[in-house]
Amino acid sequence: MPVFPSKYIRAAILIAFWAGLNMGTHVAFMVGFNYELGKGYHAYIQTHGYLQLMGWAGLFIMGVSIHFLSRLAHMERVKKSIIDFIYYLMVSGLILRFIAHSILPYLNDSAWFPVLSWSVLISSVLVMQGIALYLWFLFSVIRQLKPMTGSPNRDIRFFLILNILGWIIFGLGSTALTLFMVNNQEASLLHNWHLFTADIFIHFTIFSICVAVGLRALPLFLRLPAIKWDVKRFSLFYMGSIFAFFGVKLFYHFIYIESLPKVISIISIIKDSLLIWFIYKLDILFKTRPPWTSEQKEVRVPHRKEPRESLPDYGEFGRFEWLIRSAFVWLFIGLIFDIISQIGLLTWIHTGISMDGIRHIWLAGFTSMLIMGMAVRMIPGMTGVMKLQHPNRVASLAIIINVSVLFRALPLVIPESILNIIPNGSILMTRLFGLSGILFMIGLWFFYTIMKPVLKGTLINQT
Repeated sequence: MPVFPSKYIRAAILIAFWAGLNMGTHVAFMVGFNYELGKGYHAYIQTHGYLQLMGWAGLFIMGVSIHFLSRLAHMERVKKSIIDFIYYLMVSGLILRFIAHSILPYLNDSAWFPVLSWSVLISSVLVMQGIALYLWFLFSVIRQLKPMTGSPNRDIRFFLILNILGWIIFGLGSTALTLFMVNNQEASLLHNWHLFTADIFIHFTIFSICVAVGLRALPLFLRLPAIKWDVKRFSLFYMGSIFAFFGVKLFYHFIYIESLPKVISIISIIKDSLLIWFIYKLDILFKTRPPWTSEQKEVRVPHRKEPRESLPDYGEFGRFEWLIRSAFVWLFIGLIFDIISQIGLLTWIHTGISMDGIRHIWLAGFTSMLIMGMAVRMIPGMTGVMKLQHPNRVASLAIIINVSVLFRALPLVIPESILNIIPNGSILMTRLFGLSGILFMIGLWFFYTIMKPVLKGTLINQT
């Protein structure tokens, strides 16, 4: 079996801290404390988003899925050269993007402008090549999973297909947008299309892989009910809803039909409702149904050390469940806010809910906290360390990240009419927004100190 590729996780954390999150923190602080935004505002926002999607979430998904899915498919060999090449393409492309696009807006009239523009394009091409090799790996996994089709409550292949499509569309879309930027001698991408590709990656790749891994791992880690419902049918319903949602949005961009915005809102409510149903069936928020262990017929053998209440571990991973449950709470909150926003669009009622706020709830709240929670629970076992060196820090990590997400999301989703009721409410929320990134960076440093002993010295020795 392949050894866990620790360098993907290490690179994801370092790129997020020094590049992606760093840029987002800088922009949030400028907005929150009324500083001059400067020429690089749009480029910084876009580069921050790209680095967080490809660097933080992307490298984490790649690293964990290379190990997790290859074991799930009982693959005896994963070529070390392929894994190394994917890593070097992704990391070099992301670092080049950070450097070039950070400087580009300030050199409009310089001879260096075309050099930096082409560097941004080259960075996208390097990342796209890394994605292409990673997709080749995923296709080989899907072929190995064919024997599982007879069990519909275990069939996650359609989520993996959605995952692949998300990588392809985002990679090609980002490359096309950078090519258009270079051709038009601009310093930033077409912002609406950048957000469109980002939303595709969120719904196709991030949500799908989180659902797939969650279905296979969370019932074990948190002693949730057994998955007895038809996962395959659910994946097909979800696939149909997001194909319809993005397909109609794309069609409406080119052909104006008056009724299509309402159709888009209805489809959005359906896709959100499907994910809420998934959260309910997983029973992760309140644990109202018996766990899968209640169905075991074997008599439990008593041990000298008892596990934590309602959990199978002994505390060696810290309060990892705080991170995972918080992630699903934020996912649920984001879905509810999105449904309210779509109902407002259908009824012509102004809700004041920003889609950017919902997007941050899904990425900073759900995705980042799920990444952290699954990492502190899964990766020690994958690397052979078996426990955390500092499990007590996990609770502090969960508190810091939750407060950070709260500060980032509240100013964007609470209507201004409500903020005006509070004395200096708008100013207070703006300041909290400005501090959110700093808090998240402190949390990410906590996460790195937790994971560093787990990842240290673990080498990839695939053949």
